[in-house]
Amino acid sequence: MPEYFEIPEKLSIPVLATSRVNSKAFSEENHQAVKGTDTAVELPIKFTPQYPGRYPCQILLQSSYDIRLYVIECVVNTDSAEAELEFVTPAYQAVIQDIPISNMSNQDWKLQAILEGHCFYGPPLIYVGPGETTQYPLMFKPIAECVTMGKLILQNETDGTEHIFGLKGIGKKPLALDHIVIDCQVRQITQKVLMVPNYTKNKLTYKVTSDLPMVAGTPNLTVEADDTAAYTVNVSSWKRGIFKGVISFIVEVEEQQQSQHNSSPEETDGEQALQKLSTETSQTVDAANTGGNASCCKVWFSLEINSTPCAPERTLDVKCVALNTIGIEIPITNPTHETLRLDVVLMGAALSGETTLVLQPKETLSYEVKYSPASTGTSDGSVIFLSEMVGEFWYALKLTSEKPLPTILPEIECELGKWLRMYIPLLNPTYETLELEIVNSNPGNFSIETDPRKPLMVAPHSTTEVPVQFCPSALGRANHTASVTFTCSQLNEWIFHLSGVGLIPQPMEPASISTCVGHHSSIIISFKNPTTEDILVDVLLRDQQQTTPPLSASALHRSRNKESAFYLPLKQTQAIPLPPKGKLDIPVLFVPDTMKLYEAVVIVHVVKENGENWPCDDPAELNKELKSVTMSENGAIHGICWIYPINGIPEAQPHKSAPAVVCCQARNRVEERVEVLLTGVVPGTTAMPAARNVAITTTNKTPSIQDEVQVTSGFSTTDEFLHEIQYESNKVKSELESSVAINLVQKDRDAASGIITLTFNIVFAPNKPMRNSATLVVQCTTGGVWKFPILLLATEPEVDDVINIEAAGLNKESVIGFRLTSQTRYPEPFTAYFLPDSDPEFVVLPQAGELLPLDTVGTCITVGFKPSMYSKKHKATLIIQTASMQWTYEINGLPPQTTPPTASAKIVSTSGYMRSATVRQRNFLRENMKLIATGVSSPVKGAPLVLRTK
Repeated sequence: MPEYFEIPEKLSIPVLATSRVNSKAFSEENHQAVKGTDTAVELPIKFTPQYPGRYPCQILLQSSYDIRLYVIECVVNTDSAEAELEFVTPAYQAVIQDIPISNMSNQDWKLQAILEGHCFYGPPLIYVGPGETTQYPLMFKPIAECVTMGKLILQNETDGTEHIFGLKGIGKKPLALDHIVIDCQVRQITQKVLMVPNYTKNKLTYKVTSDLPMVAGTPNLTVEADDTAAYTVNVSSWKRGIFKGVISFIVEVEEQQQSQHNSSPEETDGEQALQKLSTETSQTVDAANTGGNASCCKVWFSLEINSTPCAPERTLDVKCVALNTIGIEIPITNPTHETLRLDVVLMGAALSGETTLVLQPKETLSYEVKYSPASTGTSDGSVIFLSEMVGEFWYALKLTSEKPLPTILPEIECELGKWLRMYIPLLNPTYETLELEIVNSNPGNFSIETDPRKPLMVAPHSTTEVPVQFCPSALGRANHTASVTFTCSQLNEWIFHLSGVGLIPQPMEPASISTCVGHHSSIIISFKNPTTEDILVDVLLRDQQQTTPPLSASALHRSRNKESAFYLPLKQTQAIPLPPKGKLDIPVLFVPDTMKLYEAVVIVHVVKENGENWPCDDPAELNKELKSVTMSENGAIHGICWIYPINGIPEAQPHKSAPAVVCCQARNRVEERVEVLLTGVVPGTTAMPAARNVAITTTNKTPSIQDEVQVTSGFSTTDEFLHEIQYESNKVKSELESSVAINLVQKDRDAASGIITLTFNIVFAPNKPMRNSATLVVQCTTGGVWKFPILLLATEPEVDDVINIEAAGLNKESVIGFRLTSQTRYPEPFTAYFLPDSDPEFVVLPQAGELLPLDTVGTCITVGFKPSMYSKKHKATLIIQTASMQWTYEINGLPPQTTPPTASAKIVSTSGYMRSATVRQRNFLRENMKLIATGVSSPVKGAPLVLRTK
């Protein structure tokens, strides 16, 4: 490697005097090179290595008289470690790191290992063949928690090189030497022998600690150096269960041992011992390796104690029906002279009770356990009483859950042809969720209103009511029984027995029909055969006066009043066959000729097709009034009747005149008097006995209104009038209902013509512009309905405010904001927009949203103005509208304010020379009079301006 060496090109070596052949030939220059009597000359060599290693070199000295060869070999070693190795392992656990050594030379290497530092171990010699790589095993095994620094030097005896490695060893907390499992019984002592080692070179005395109070033994244990000793652990558990903990063997500090010899020993828990161990780790390492006094060493075992219960005090047999609750009384006595507190543990999902029990000295109490099973079968349970004072004692329970008993629900009554809803209560007192499947034995009469595609879920500690519809198919009890069975995985079956009674049908609720006088209208009465028999149906139309009880077959077929306004447009009205559950639609026509109230009933008479009587337990029990049945000669029920009352209300011909207009500006209030004429009113002699026969009711009539009505002479006081305002839709009604009020203030009858004049006071207070049509409906209690059109018109309101927005500049937006709330206590949706004639330079945000309630900060509305020119007046009208309110704002866009300059005007010339000239004002009229011909820009170029004639 000559590139790392530098030598001079020439070297002069003096010749010894004894070796001279010709002294004259010795030049003077060479003579000067010889200094004194030296017989050798130093050869300067400069060596510059780049890397550690072996550098061989040959130097050849050549002259005409001599040739010499020198062989030089330089060995370069590093000043610092080649690598840093860090070892981390728990105490007493070894970790090994293999260090590769590669020999790239042609010679065998013999390396000697020099290891510095505690707890590091490795072989003293290692051999590496040419071209081979050999691993050097370096082991770190601490005997305590420590941090140790060290060094590994590998010296190559062949070429003299060294490999240096820095070492750092970290000893963590030691792992458990073993996991010890101890099986024991409550209130019994169990022993276990542990083999405790001593890894040091000294005799150690361990202090024994454990975090389990049930573990006991001798407090100290002495172990010889590099030896093990047996330690007996005594386990005495006072309660059942699996307990996990540790038992530690710790060497105490020497000063603490001396103090304990001089004073009484004090108990120290495991946590204190662990803290002391961490502060004395470094001393332990030195002592363990040097053979000095050990200051802190620790070994420990993990414990798992399986404590099984002792024999029970007693075994109790308990039986209970599923989904019920039964109480179990257990007497408990305190045998001590102190207050005894017992913790109670219940083993069993169906058991519940208090978790603690306190007994005074020598006191006896009864502890109650509730058993609420959710499933059938047998199971085991236990009631465990725990106390450190007396230990654990318990009672075994043999639990038997039986199938729930069937539940009989109260009998339900319903009229034949109708249905009635009842509920099945499902009480779940357990901690489990019940998923029930339903089986119904009589779905024809009892239908369960649940989704059959999904199971019925009953949550724990809750009650679920299952709705059931009862629809009788015969009179009396008949076959109106059913069994509804609920099944689930926990219960075999849960049965409920239902029963019902079919009653004689009573008259239905009246149906109302109305039409104009001289016109006709129809109503459909739908009848369904509720029985399971084939029947024959007779449909009869009778006046109400003809349906008084008792009914007979001859009375039913009596001819009806010819003056009746009702008709049955059926081709067949008698003996109409109808199968079970079949339907029959019965049309009824109403053709009034006078303005009076018409009343009639449609009777559907049903008999069996085979002519037999209807079976019944006792007709008197079904209903005291037998007006809905026909009796045979022997007193049995031959036919059943369904009575449908019908009220016919004639209406007056609609007026073709213009509607009454009630006009008001929005957000103002106006009262208008409206007079209506009622023609064709039949004077009443008696008032209507039933208010339910009136088809139209008023919603805004108060009891005080009738007292204020003025009645003129010639008017029957029994003629009552009901009134209301009908709107086009429910949406319009919701918007106007709070803005319109009406009351009747005067009634007047013309004795000659019989025309009645009603005067109404209409109050209209709109909140926003609108135009809606409505109808004033007036009904007389003696019969007749009159309808009068009304037009409710609300004009635009006055402007709420004028907003002036000053422009920030051309094409620059200036914004102004204000807050607005709804007029109610609830938020209201709104829309904000500009009218079509507004300038497009304005913008409003947000255009839709929700106004905050009254008495709040309100919703912020912002208006932006972005002008594109100044010569135009910018205006807009902003509308903010809710369902019941509207606000109007006039928006003006103003140009920016400019301030005139205050400095005097001056002219600044950029040139040093300014030419002064006098400006002469031209007189263009005089110049144009002197022109004699047209100019170039004229269509007739060069023509004379004045025509001259000869």
